[in-house]
Amino acid sequence: MAEDGLNDYERLRQENIRRNQEKLAPLRRKADELSAPIRLAKPKRPYQVRPKAPTGPVRSSGRARGIAPGNLPPDLSLTPSLASSILGGGAGTNVRAADDFNAGRGMVLMRAHVRNVVPCSIESMRVLPLADQTVVAAGDKRGNIGYWDVDGVSEDADGVDGVVFSYWPHKCPVSAIVAHQVAPHKFYSSSHQGEICLMDFEKEKYSMVHLWEWPVYSLCQAQNSARCLYFGNEKGGLTLFDEREGKVLTTWDVHEERINSIDFHPEKPHMLATSSKDQTACIWDVRNIKRKEPDSLKVFKLKKSAQSAYFSPSGRMLAVTSSSSSICGTVRVFCVDDFEKSHSVESNNQTGIWPSAFKVI
Repeated sequence: MAEDGLNDYERLRQENIRRNQEKLAPLRRKADELSAPIRLAKPKRPYQVRPKAPTGPVRSSGRARGIAPGNLPPDLSLTPSLASSILGGGAGTNVRAADDFNAGRGMVLMRAHVRNVVPCSIESMRVLPLADQTVVAAGDKRGNIGYWDVDGVSEDADGVDGVVFSYWPHKCPVSAIVAHQVAPHKFYSSSHQGEICLMDFEKEKYSMVHLWEWPVYSLCQAQNSARCLYFGNEKGGLTLFDEREGKVLTTWDVHEERINSIDFHPEKPHMLATSSKDQTACIWDVRNIKRKEPDSLKVFKLKKSAQSAYFSPSGRMLAVTSSSSSICGTVRVFCVDDFEKSHSVESNNQTGIWPSAFKVI
């Protein structure tokens, strides 16, 4: 044994390890020089901060999170008898004769003309544009939509004609119901939850076509396109939605507060009337309207909120309604050719409860 405590075999082994390390040292330096540019080009992994657990409830809309609302059942099908009855009626063509309507002779209310269509107070109503039958659609404050087939074959115990079909597509007030003359078998409805739904009688089912981030208070179809929808929100914005493309095309800031109604001129598809909570009703030209601070063709200033502004079937008149108190409303009819010509009448709305909506269509 040597002084270092190693035998000849171990001493020879250590000597071989030392010589091998000396041979590998230049090779390691060369490898480091070659790999240095690669290491510099490799991006560093960014430092990530883990989000803290929320201390309270997270307030975020389902639309922002990409979640479809759960209040619209995907299998909300229509009653086949209602669909077949609606499909049996053709599109209406004689609507402009309504300007010759004599209210003194025609507006006689009888028991057979009254029917409870929905369980709660009615927020919106529309008569389907059919030529040979009468179907009334009404939406209430709880999201129910009832359809009264006035010409139905059944008759109840009180002697009221027609059949009522009820559905629950929304869970909040139904703000508007619309149907176009060229497509009377397709109904659109909107709600204060931002939903725009389509009731297709041919497919016998409801479907949601758009979900807006704000409550929708008014809805209207373009005069020359049944699938172009104009709707108004609580901020005074007027939005154009194209169902064919499935997206919003533009939004105009036309009022300072909620838009209560939207209506197109029947003969001039570019002329649009709106009413608003900001105590104004306006007429617009959609061909030249600007997004910010748009210029209107005419502004009607009222003392109270303008609840509706609708053209007559011929387009010669515009009826604007407002409520001056809880028991009295005002109807003012303007001549479209000369807005200085107008006539107003007070309407007594004293029914014991606050009227949900006061509109003249």
